[in-house]
Amino acid sequence: MPLDILYKALFFMYFVGNKVVQGKKEKADSIAFISKEVALLDKMARCSLTVVSRATVRSAWMKNQADDDTVLCSLKLLSTSPDDAFIWALIGASYNRRAAKKKADFCFKQSAKFIGKHSEFVKEWHFVAPFVIGKTEFDGDPLLFYGGISNASKFRFDTRPAPKFFSELMPNGVIGWTRLEQKQTGNVVQIRPSVDWNDLVSSLGSLGITEWQGWAVGDLVVNEESLPLAVQCLGVSRCYVNNTVVVGDLYHRHYFWPSVVLSRGVHPVFVPLRAKVAAGFRFIVSSNLSQLEVFSPSFLPDLYEGYFPKKVYISVPVCNRMSQKWLKLTKIEVGKQSQGRPLEAKLIGTTPSIAPGQTRPVTVQLLTPDSNKDSNSKIVDSCNENSIELELKFRTSEGTQKLNLNLRCRHKGSSFLFTFIDHDGSVQHAAAIEPLGYHPGRQDSCPVVLSLHGTTVSPQNQADSHKKMIDGDFQFGVEGMWLLAPTRHGAHNWEGPGTLTAITALESLQEISRDSVMFKLQADSSKVVFAGHSMGGHGAWHLATHFPDRALGLVSLAGWIKKEEYGDSNLFFRHDISNSFVDPSLKSIMEACVAENDVDKHSSNLRGIPVLARIGGNDRTVHPLYVRRMLRLLKVAEVDVTYSELPGLEHWWWDTKEANDGGCVNDGQIRQFMKQIKDGQNLKSLSTLGGSDTCSKDDIEGCKADNHNSQHFKEGVTQGQTVTLEVYNPALGEGLKGVIVLQQLVPFRRSFVEINAQGDFASFMTQNVCCLEIKRTDVPNRSFNLHKLENLVIDGAAFNFQELSSPYIFCRNSLTGQNWKHTPDLYLGHSAITSRGPHNYGPARRVAEKPFIIVYGTQSGSSASSMLLQHAVYIANQFFATSDTLVPIKEDDSVEEEDLENNNLIIIGGSKENSKAEQFLTLLPNLTLGFEEKPKLSLGPGCQYKNPQTGILTLAPHGSKGLALLLMGLSPTGLEDVVKLATPTIPPMARSPFSNLLPDFVITGPDTGLKGPGGFLCAGFWDNSWRFSSNSASCACTVLALIASPLSGLCPSYIRQSGVKIIVASMATWDGDCAGVDLHSRAKYDDGGKEKSLISHGEGCIGSSEPGQHSDPGSLQMRWSSLVNSSGRKPEAGNAMGLFCFEKIL
Repeated sequence: MPLDILYKALFFMYFVGNKVVQGKKEKADSIAFISKEVALLDKMARCSLTVVSRATVRSAWMKNQADDDTVLCSLKLLSTSPDDAFIWALIGASYNRRAAKKKADFCFKQSAKFIGKHSEFVKEWHFVAPFVIGKTEFDGDPLLFYGGISNASKFRFDTRPAPKFFSELMPNGVIGWTRLEQKQTGNVVQIRPSVDWNDLVSSLGSLGITEWQGWAVGDLVVNEESLPLAVQCLGVSRCYVNNTVVVGDLYHRHYFWPSVVLSRGVHPVFVPLRAKVAAGFRFIVSSNLSQLEVFSPSFLPDLYEGYFPKKVYISVPVCNRMSQKWLKLTKIEVGKQSQGRPLEAKLIGTTPSIAPGQTRPVTVQLLTPDSNKDSNSKIVDSCNENSIELELKFRTSEGTQKLNLNLRCRHKGSSFLFTFIDHDGSVQHAAAIEPLGYHPGRQDSCPVVLSLHGTTVSPQNQADSHKKMIDGDFQFGVEGMWLLAPTRHGAHNWEGPGTLTAITALESLQEISRDSVMFKLQADSSKVVFAGHSMGGHGAWHLATHFPDRALGLVSLAGWIKKEEYGDSNLFFRHDISNSFVDPSLKSIMEACVAENDVDKHSSNLRGIPVLARIGGNDRTVHPLYVRRMLRLLKVAEVDVTYSELPGLEHWWWDTKEANDGGCVNDGQIRQFMKQIKDGQNLKSLSTLGGSDTCSKDDIEGCKADNHNSQHFKEGVTQGQTVTLEVYNPALGEGLKGVIVLQQLVPFRRSFVEINAQGDFASFMTQNVCCLEIKRTDVPNRSFNLHKLENLVIDGAAFNFQELSSPYIFCRNSLTGQNWKHTPDLYLGHSAITSRGPHNYGPARRVAEKPFIIVYGTQSGSSASSMLLQHAVYIANQFFATSDTLVPIKEDDSVEEEDLENNNLIIIGGSKENSKAEQFLTLLPNLTLGFEEKPKLSLGPGCQYKNPQTGILTLAPHGSKGLALLLMGLSPTGLEDVVKLATPTIPPMARSPFSNLLPDFVITGPDTGLKGPGGFLCAGFWDNSWRFSSNSASCACTVLALIASPLSGLCPSYIRQSGVKIIVASMATWDGDCAGVDLHSRAKYDDGGKEKSLISHGEGCIGSSEPGQHSDPGSLQMRWSSLVNSSGRKPEAGNAMGLFCFEKIL
């Protein structure tokens, strides 16, 4: 044997031998430790367990970790299994609680020998499920009846008796804990409750019953003090390590790895479950990941014929895995580039700072050296799928990371992807195809077919579905029109953020087609054919009804009407826990939040727009019933609609009549419809690239538009006919024929304006409209407009435009609610903040409809500030997880004036915790939070909430055009309940935070967790002056406001005409002069906590003043806590001759 090999063998034997000797010694030491501790405890304690097993010891330990009996039983179990790392850690945790540090050190050291610093995964899970759940994001949790999951899980190891929980989904109505083993790290934990789902579905007639909730619980061992662990929860919306919430990764995108810092011990892991039939999740931990990670973008822009559009953006997700430290990106630069003109990169906006545990997108703009010139230069000469390999270097406060990108190039005649800055400041993308056939000339512009995709369809696939085969080759696009297919991640259903993304994509396409040299025809975002399939078919209905003045036509293919009535994914209060507790008034408030998305309620807005509604006769994904219903409603509204139900075809098809004839979205019928729209708009004659756009004689029935519809393309609605604008939320849409509803009398109820125009005269009849505006501009897509209007009558009130100035805003008289007046200054000066309108109407979700930042408080010490930051990170991560939203986070003391001016705000913490909260609370006159003696929340003088577990979410005005969303609580638990409202459901309805069923304000209470919305103390909408109104709230809180003096004659008229509930104070009768009754110290009111009195004037009117002083009469609006007349009694309602009218705003 060679000498070197011999030396190696001897060294190995020596090393192994030492290890064996060392191992034996350590084992002997551990056995000696166990024996010594057992002998010591035997003198003072007794292990009362009949059977000492892992389950019985853990059961005892869950209830009393430091008890002598518990420790003794644990040691006896360990004596039979001295290699059990978990039990060593269990005992170490007990000694920690007993302040026996040396003994704890020994135990954790023993545990670490077997598993290292921490357990790699949870080996043993217990779950309790299923419980019923509704479709809202915030239904109740039945386990809160048992003290919550933290308390209920303490009994999961008990067998005598086994814990029982009540659930109507199981036979006998009882369920218990079920044990599962996980074999190795990264495994999916599969949970399938033993339920006869078929029986439930067939008996109840509802697939919605198959969605259930529950909890899974496990334990994580940590053997090192203050250990930061990166945590990932895949397939769920959130999980908890101890009491620290960790954002989940519902879509398995692997972007989220927040860190938690854990002490030595055994830490519970709680995973809230929500699933249909079966649940699956993965819980992964690691202590070896880098402090930051730069992820590849989920989409990239294309070059087109070797060019980039004028503006090119990339959204790059960056994760800060540090638990305490902020991550700052200082610079970005291009490292390597495989070919083409050199590109430059820059960060958009201020230097991004990423909070601990946050994953947020960073916006990068790609530039060429001549990007700021009038024309952009060609990047590459060779155009192919892998044109440019690009390396980006991200320089941060924690070092440099590199990211490799592969940019492709597309040719004319094919779709291309472009990116744009969306309404909320995030980067989104869309696919586009140039118009088929054109005459050269940069002055030309073309309409846009806005093609909205269905669920899971990519924008490129949506665009490329608009094709037909000609001479053996596919031709993509639409004759004479741009084709645009936008997208946005998440469950928006082309409502809310989806709507605004689609409109922003339209504007962006117009901009890049105008400013980029490779395009010969400009897109016109004001002339649109709204089109879409399935979910996109609903989107086409939705956008056309809210942006009708842009609409040349509407093509809805297999489009459903409202999500609440389609399928089972969004049933409205059907199987909810909260159904047994929620007040009907609250249901109506919550339903009003989404009424704007019900396309059937807005069908009259389509009058004058050609509509093609089509569906396969065998479609069982979207049943033809939905499209047939829209057909009936459109006929009632006198909308020109062509309906086609194609026999034998299902939800999607590629060939309608012949192979490759355009299929579902581009066959002969649709091409003919598009051609009629194009020709009806008197567009320039466009050369054809081959093929026929007409239907053959033997084509399917309904292929050709009938003569009535063809005639409509030329005429539309004619002069003298009536069109009706239907509105449920003035914040959404652009009105009809230039008429825009600015304010409603009662917010979020149906409003309409019947518009009849003839020549230079128009008359409007309105319902539930407080203010409206007329944009006297030409609407090119309609055959009659209001730009030449001279005389107008609104509900009988006449106006001559020659006597009026712009803006043409008209409002009802605030005193009577009847007569209209020209109010050009409605949004000028301070009124821009205190008066509501499309710019600051709710509901809560609208805070995210422009760029916004989260501001967390730092005024209550480091511990409270840390918790508020945790809430901020949770909300920001949920926004990114559900909709790719860019959400900066800032502390209150570091927010700059520029941040406040240019962004909406989410304020976390009340005025006690957050220095920015008070300035917004002062703008809500009927809402106060007090902490002087005991915490108290007051909603007007009539409602006071004093339970510490009270929280409030509320909108407030922010500047002249913005919104702030305040999240506050009377205690940390009250605030936590409000933050939980940001938690999404499961796909396909995992919506953005606060985007579903949440009105302007919600007050949560101690039962909200258990009862869901049934535990809301109050919810509703603020009125047009940001005050409380019983017409728009689920609770009754009286606010008395002085609205008239001494015109007592108005009172009975006001009662009769407006229908508003009022109380008339019978303090004095009207005799032509103000009464001489001295009411000083008799009639009092509370003005912000300062008592004031009503006094009499000898001449003039009774007004408000400090005691002994006079005041001007008539125009005050005050909050009243008490009001008595001169005899000391409260005034009685109904005396219509009283000197004052007091509006009872409930």
